[in-house]
Amino acid sequence: MTKKTIVILVTLTFLFSCSPKIKSILKYHKEENGFVLREITEFDKNGNKILVKEVGNPRSNRITRIEYKNNRRVFKKSCDYFLKYDTCVVRSFSKFEFDPKTGIEKQTLFEPDSSIRLIREIKNLKNMRITKVHTWEMFPAKNPKKENAMVLIDTTYLDNKGRKIKSLHYNVKRKKTWIEIFRYSKNEYTQQIIGTVRDTILVFKMSDLQRIAEKRKIEYKFNNSEDYKYEIKSY
Repeated sequence: MTKKTIVILVTLTFLFSCSPKIKSILKYHKEENGFVLREITEFDKNGNKILVKEVGNPRSNRITRIEYKNNRRVFKKSCDYFLKYDTCVVRSFSKFEFDPKTGIEKQTLFEPDSSIRLIREIKNLKNMRITKVHTWEMFPAKNPKKENAMVLIDTTYLDNKGRKIKSLHYNVKRKKTWIEIFRYSKNEYTQQIIGTVRDTILVFKMSDLQRIAEKRKIEYKFNNSEDYKYEIKSY
């Protein structure tokens, strides 16, 4: 790790520690001639992610915008920006509804022509999150029938820090549920996959920045410091 990278990490750690109100994170990727800006992520003053903008691709770059009301998601849209034509082509958009009586957040994901691709319902309990999806991936329609949907149900268990420790994945077309088990240590975590044709154990290194982001409950994934560097802007 170069001295420059060390300075960047120390500076970012200081910024995260002093101010949880992050305005934007700029991600740079290491290339032959140095680090090149590849992504811009913006947050509102409540810490909600409102924009993810890819940059640097000469053909097109994905731009995703999220809108909130009363600190809850209400709308999300993704488009591909073509610099040559100065046009952003819509790829999908979502509408969100929250029922305070049931505690369920409902996401309806639409195709560009307003056909429905999937409906996702999420219920958060104290140490558990239940996600139920009706999807019409191959045959989206403006008025799809639930009996024609593929049904997916995920049950995720969380520890006291809000981290995933176990996930059960159910698909009506599969006879058995497949499982993910997560284990954490100071510098890494493992993901064990059970019940698939490719059962395995994956190991992920935990960077200082990622630990700080999780502590601050910032929805952001930091890559390794050898190939990436970051610039933080605060409110």
